[in-house]
Amino acid sequence: MRIVFPFILVVLALGALPSCKRIEAKLRRLAEQSGVTPKPPPPPKPEEPVLTAEEQAIEKKLQETALLAAAAPAPEIPAAPAFELNKSSVVAILGYHDFKDRGGSPMLIAAPKFRAQMQAIKDSKIPVISYSEMMAWKRGEKNIPEEAIVITMDDGWEGVYTYAYPVLREFGFTFTIYLYKNYVGGAGRSMSWEQIKEMMQHGCEVGSHSVSHASLKSPPKNLKTDADKQQWVLSELKDSREFLEQNLHIKCLSFAYPYGNFDDAILETGLQIGYESLVTVNGQKVTWDTPNGKLGRYIVHGDNDINFKLATSFRGRGDVGSNKFLVADAKNDKGEQLILLKPKPDAVITERRPLIEADLKKIGTILPESIKLRIAGLGTVPVDYDPATMIVRFQFPYKLRREDCALSLSFQRDATQPAEVVSWRFKIDLEAAYMPPSTAPISPP
Repeated sequence: MRIVFPFILVVLALGALPSCKRIEAKLRRLAEQSGVTPKPPPPPKPEEPVLTAEEQAIEKKLQETALLAAAAPAPEIPAAPAFELNKSSVVAILGYHDFKDRGGSPMLIAAPKFRAQMQAIKDSKIPVISYSEMMAWKRGEKNIPEEAIVITMDDGWEGVYTYAYPVLREFGFTFTIYLYKNYVGGAGRSMSWEQIKEMMQHGCEVGSHSVSHASLKSPPKNLKTDADKQQWVLSELKDSREFLEQNLHIKCLSFAYPYGNFDDAILETGLQIGYESLVTVNGQKVTWDTPNGKLGRYIVHGDNDINFKLATSFRGRGDVGSNKFLVADAKNDKGEQLILLKPKPDAVITERRPLIEADLKKIGTILPESIKLRIAGLGTVPVDYDPATMIVRFQFPYKLRREDCALSLSFQRDATQPAEVVSWRFKIDLEAAYMPPSTAPISPP
């Protein structure tokens, strides 16, 4: 402030003087007295060399190119396709109980039989999904395959760990066990906590199966009032869930009715206390709109295959035991590809209305009327079959909006043989499919 203020007075005092040189001289002296050294004037700007005629022509073209690029509208990048929930999927929930090296009772499955059933599912290529994946689909959060299987086991018998678990882990199948409080933790032939926790690290989920495994529609006889009976039902549902959550550090959202017995009041109580879903023993497949309080299951009994066949039969295709499944890259005796498929299995394409083709020449004689093509989201579709070339064709009627497309083609060589099924899937690169065609950039000469 000591320097600035004298400068202001000087400027005001000298404002009326006609000579700029005198003002500059006075300012210079004042600056010297105040110790401020004035900045030297900037050096003169060097002159640009004169462009040659050739350089001028290049400069003109570069400026014209820049103007064209600035004037061109930026290409529109389409928004990502909206998620579309596939509500046509169907899920079969299998229910098992105990396992031994040999059978002997309706609730006891022989280990070899269980392995054979799991092998049939594996060969069929019908995906096994987790219970939580199924529920995420029912919440509208994700899609699941058009047909899928969920595997569950009730009670918590040690045979699950000894006989079923190794097979399920070998095949990479997820599964859910329903445990009841009074029979868990190593008592009798029940699984230990350590065994349960080990299985949870390899695809096992846990649900509640009540406290005592008593029928919820048959309260103890010593309970006389309706209030006492309702309180007992509540404790059977609530205490078992809290018991499992505390010991396994999980969120227990699923309940299996003991013996499959329930009524509307029991169902509503279960949903109100926090269960997201409750499963029955009614042999019905789960669809998107199946009520969460009464999800059906197919309980497999001993040596009886009826429920297993019903569970694994989807939309008239036949159960997994009645078909012969071919791998997509199967070869004949000469080492030739048996069936040529387009798009190829596991291919990634950009065409959103692809043409599906299956060349069956290497198969030999087939029954044209037996040919069926099933596509996830569409079901069984009409195909064009050329007997001369033995090529099956199907043109998608609309643009696909999902990244994954699963297909299965079935046919019979003659009426006395089971249907043969080949399944494959391909993916659509939606981002590439939605992008506009690329245009070549304008390059300078």
